Amino acid sequence: MDTIGARHLAARLRARVPVGTTIVLERDSPESGLLAGDRGIVAEIAPEGVMVEWERGFSLQIDPDRMPYRALEAA
Repeated sequence: MDTIGARHLAARLRARVPVGTTIVLERDSPESGLLAGDRGIVAEIAPEGVMVEWERGFSLQIDPDRMPYRALEAA
């Protein structure tokens, strides 16, 4: 595996969820304006972070190590 592939694999492991998963934030993030309980769908996972399409109508990349979230269980 090349270094780029290794970085993308590491990013997917750090994210702990696949693309398409609905996530819920577990605590407020004042610097981003997100609040605990905000929901979004994981749109992309990259070495720089997880890109999420938030239900409030915007996209924002988050760092899974600094902004705790959990996967929303399917109904």
